[in-house]
This record gives sequence, C-alpha cells and structure tokens, in this order.
Amino acid sequence: MKSAFRYLMFAAVLLSPGGMDSVQAADVPMPLFVATPQELSITRSASETTGVSQVSGQSATVLHGDPMKPGLYTVLLRLEPHKRIMPLSHPDSRFVTILSGTFYVAFGDTYDETKLKALPPGGIYTEPAKANHFGETRDEPAIVAITGYGPSGTTYAAPTTPHTATK
Repeated sequence: MKSAFRYLMFAAVLLSPGGMDSVQAADVPMPLFVATPQELSITRSASETTGVSQVSGQSATVLHGDPMKPGLYTVLLRLEPHKRIMPLSHPDSRFVTILSGTFYVAFGDTYDETKLKALPPGGIYTEPAKANHFGETRDEPAIVAITGYGPSGTTYAAPTTPHTATK
C-alpha cells in the first residue's frame, strides 16, 4: 500500500501546476493530440524505440518526449495477438494504461503463466524501476500507453534465452 501511495503522490506532484511547469520547462512543449484507440497509427517497429520489449509483431509510437533522454515521455505500444514478453525490467519507473484489447501481466524473474492477470481496456499497472515483469496477448491485439521519466532502457532477466515467443 505504501508503494501505491508513493506513485499517487508522484502523479499528484507532476499534475500540479508547479509540477507540470517544471516538466514542461525541462522538456519540449506537449503537442495537442486527440484520438480514439481506433484512430491511433502505430506503425514504427518497436525495435527502433528505446524502453520497450523487442517482440516481433510489435510496433510503437512516441507521443511525447524522448525515452532516451531525461524527461517525461509517453510511448504507445501495439502488440499483435499471441505474443509473449519474457521477463524484463527498465531503469525508470513507469505507469501503463491498457487502451484496447486485453493485456496479461505479472511480475517476477521467470515467466509463469499462472501469475498473469488480465487487464482489459482501462486497466492500469506500474512498472517500478528495475522490477522484472512479463506479459502476453492472447486472441486479440492490445494497445498500451507507457509513461515514464527517462532515460529508459530494457534489460532482460535471462539475456541468453530468446526474449520473445509466439504462443
């Protein structure tokens, strides 16, 4: 509970007028953007985007900021059906929102399908810095929005094994 409270306080500071001013001042101005999940164009290969898993059949679009640089960023990530993301972590803490589809996520150093929790559209979870997590899609694609404060990156828990799998 203490951990969730810490993230809520962090979000409150960022969303306060002073917090947003400091983020905006340190970052590029935020562009105006309005879209439904169906209107999103996410076509760039995820292999070209820092801070996301490198699953074949995955694409990403950076909406704001630059995950490689210090500052606030948001990335949209699209996963095709039947994709697995093997355990990995990031150097930065992040907040994830499921926009469409269902994404299954869990935390741990090894992939364990019995731990996965189904998150439908509107579902959220946090990725604390350096916390290994894993996930998958099943019969439908999923679009998630990832927001963090860079620089970001990706470290796999088992770098000698394949990072991704098609179920």
